[in-house]
Amino acid sequence: MVDVNVMPFETEVRTRAGDLVRADVYLPAGSEGPFPVVLGASPYQKSLRHLPAHPVFPFIEYGPIQLYLDNGYAYVVMDVPGTGRSEGTWDPVSRGEGEAIHDMIEHVAAEPWSTGAIGMIGMSHYCWSQWNAARTRPPHLRTIVAYDGATDMYRDWMYHGGIPIQGFLSTWLFGSVLLQHQIDGIDFHVGNKQDFVYDILSHPLDDEWQRRRSPFWELPKIDIPVFSIGVWGKAALHLRGNFYGYERVRGPKKLLVAHPGSFAAAQLYYFDEDFHRTELLPWYDRHLKGTDNGVMDKPDVRFYANGEGAYHSTTSWPPPDVRTSTFYLAGEHSGAVTSLNDGTLTETKPVAEEQSTSWSYPDPGWMAGVTGFDEHGVPDHVARVNTFTTAPMTEDREFTGHATLTLHASSDQTDMDVIVKLCLVSGAPGAGLPIKVSQGWLRASHRAEDPELTSDMRPFHRHDAEEPLEPGKVYELHIELLPLSFLAREGDRIRLEITNQDSLITDAPMTHFYGQKAGTDTYHHDRLRPSALHLHERPCP
Repeated sequence: MVDVNVMPFETEVRTRAGDLVRADVYLPAGSEGPFPVVLGASPYQKSLRHLPAHPVFPFIEYGPIQLYLDNGYAYVVMDVPGTGRSEGTWDPVSRGEGEAIHDMIEHVAAEPWSTGAIGMIGMSHYCWSQWNAARTRPPHLRTIVAYDGATDMYRDWMYHGGIPIQGFLSTWLFGSVLLQHQIDGIDFHVGNKQDFVYDILSHPLDDEWQRRRSPFWELPKIDIPVFSIGVWGKAALHLRGNFYGYERVRGPKKLLVAHPGSFAAAQLYYFDEDFHRTELLPWYDRHLKGTDNGVMDKPDVRFYANGEGAYHSTTSWPPPDVRTSTFYLAGEHSGAVTSLNDGTLTETKPVAEEQSTSWSYPDPGWMAGVTGFDEHGVPDHVARVNTFTTAPMTEDREFTGHATLTLHASSDQTDMDVIVKLCLVSGAPGAGLPIKVSQGWLRASHRAEDPELTSDMRPFHRHDAEEPLEPGKVYELHIELLPLSFLAREGDRIRLEITNQDSLITDAPMTHFYGQKAGTDTYHHDRLRPSALHLHERPCP
């Protein structure tokens, strides 16, 4: 149970929009204030604080409240407008919601039990609220610790590469918000909470509605200290936001990319008191209490290297010592995997005048998304997708930074979806399953890029219009892969997977709407159309 040794009391404020919003206040037992304050805000009903941090309750995202009370902080938990005990209309992660949190921050700062020094706290949706409130610049907000939270709602999760998300809406919107309210006797029509799913589906392009709920565009306004903490295991939902958040804010900042390898592990890590004592509490002590504890002397960037099991530090992201390594897609068989094509990745440029890989969909072997099952019922996640695999590494190589896929592709349809995964395949005897180290998505009709935000290793797509394909014409697509860090040891392989559908087993809950796709796509990889994977690589320690 998420237990504390005090009972909260409720505070409320009328926002600039006229909504009465409410929060629970926890004060340290047996201590006289005033106290610095850590504040979290979400639609997850502050009344559910009693539930334990467990994967069946993914919306429990407060962290260890008692730890902060024991260290002399007040802890405030707010229901955002239209949810829980707060009035108004639910407009998730909109600028208006950020302004409501702003108004609660300023209300709390003026209370006699508060020192007026406010920081924000919490993971996932609570982290969305941190980016969102910080862009409105509350005068008394001194810092945020943004653990595991997106900044660009359109690109980070609503429409990956322009492809609409589906599975996450079930687990999050319905499971964590609407049905939880209904269980507690609050009809999901209250606050118009049911409208959000239709709003998402009604805005398939990055329009004004989308921009209102993406702090990304206002991150440069944030000049308070920011500690951005990403988690590799939730890359498909939040990781991109933590990197862009760190990059675009203008005040003192640090970036940590932590090791938890799944959604469940990321939640449990946020309730690990040792993690808070080591990383978060010293940050709050420095910026809310003025403690001179040397926390700002730590390296600007720290990250966990997958496959190595170790943390590294550097001065920037990507690290200043990276270079770009290129692996070309080729048609020769790797002999490493059973897949639709078993192609190879090679660092030698193609010389063939014409070479390509074609495949048709939906594949008859797909059973759980792209996952099929053998005669013994064992799932196989790659047998019915396209793969391109390197030869075993001849030495240890560390790939850290950004990655992109240049794919020359054509289709007999007027559009095509490209879903890409990058995996590290261990060469050690008896090694476990491959580790997914990055992934990316692109709907070809959304291929137009924003020249101001695009760089060589990080395409930034506009998503403001659809440009249908001419069937049979070859297009050069640039697919952004999520930031990565992994060590490929001698004997290991790197495997690229390309398809247009998710595995409902390995990719859940970040799975996409399949739609009405039926046709044949072709990936070209020859001398004139050299499809290639580009990775940042740095010298091994």
